[in-house]
Amino acid sequence: MRPVPDHSEPDTARGAVIDPAAVEAALAAGADALVFETPPPPGVIADLRTHRPGLTIYAALDTPDDPSLEDLMAQRPDGMLLRDARAGRDVAALGARLAVCEALVGVRDGATAILAAIGHPLGVLEARSFAGASPRLAGLSLDKTALAASLRAAGALAQAHGLIQLAAAAAGVAVFEALTLGEERLPEGLATATPYGFRWVVSRPPAPDGTG
Repeated sequence: MRPVPDHSEPDTARGAVIDPAAVEAALAAGADALVFETPPPPGVIADLRTHRPGLTIYAALDTPDDPSLEDLMAQRPDGMLLRDARAGRDVAALGARLAVCEALVGVRDGATAILAAIGHPLGVLEARSFAGASPRLAGLSLDKTALAASLRAAGALAQAHGLIQLAAAAAGVAVFEALTLGEERLPEGLATATPYGFRWVVSRPPAPDGTG
């Protein structure tokens, strides 16, 4: 049984890459956490832990009721990244499902952390609700790409960013930043993000058309 992870904010920036094809490049660049955007093939997480026992591994979910949760939990990731969190109740709902899954797979209750990404205006308006939503909550972020589709004004986006930082401080969790970077630029991204309070950096390789 794996120990319960420390959900507090780490002392140094942590890099995470969500493109499974870029795992090796991310590890070589210094990432000590991985977030799988698509479900990893069976055995991949166990293999990574064998070779990198200190690695923190997350799997991504679209919603709290995402049907893929049960299969993902069979691989026992350290946590889940909730892509579209719109209120603290989403985190609470996912936490309740995780408790059931942990019991089924023999993982200690509360061992699976939650990272919540906010990319909808409702999530920004409900930012304060994330404080106290669940002891599993380990980090909050603003999905600026998703939110920009709804907020055309740069000032509104900046305000949203500040609200998420305040919400994370109120909840006592880390702020993590989603960057669109090539794997070779991961260390640069970490260095750039850290002074602004971003301790967990999710690095997305650029899209084929260069739009990110």
